Amino acid sequence: MRLILSFILMLACAGSVLAQPLDTSYYYRLTNLYLGDSHSLDTYSDGTNLPFMAQTGNTTGQHWRLTPLPNGRYRLTNGFLGGARSLDVHNDGTNAPAMGDTGNYSGQLWTISSQGNGTFRLQNDFLGAARSLDVTSDGTNEPAMGPTGDYSGQHWKLTPLQKI
Repeated sequence: MRLILSFILMLACAGSVLAQPLDTSYYYRLTNLYLGDSHSLDTYSDGTNLPFMAQTGNTTGQHWRLTPLPNGRYRLTNGFLGGARSLDVHNDGTNAPAMGDTGNYSGQLWTISSQGNGTFRLQNDFLGAARSLDVTSDGTNEPAMGPTGDYSGQHWKLTPLQKI
């Protein structure tokens, strides 16, 4: 009986911790379980500003800011592009991740849900719960919006880096 009560108390405490919002006073590094800590979400500096998975380093493109929005959503921008560009998806049928001009667009409204193992799932309002931020497994390891499932590329680790 004592073991059962302890387990219930542990679940109740874990649930309250998981329900707390993320600390938006930090920049975060985004890595996933598929590629591990050796690769982080970044943006190209060639004018395309497309997101890609880069070798982890101390670059401003890997410093992601989570700006809280209504209804528990977040806007994701990075230190390299600043607030003028936000993580979005192309509205051309490919639904590929992109860095769009910041605005009131459903592709820039991200839900960040705890997966219970220290990782998070990232979904946006444009594609809904059916698609999650992932990386391709074709050797290019490019960011993609894959069908939602228990895939290691959809388990994102958000590591706090520095105060904003």
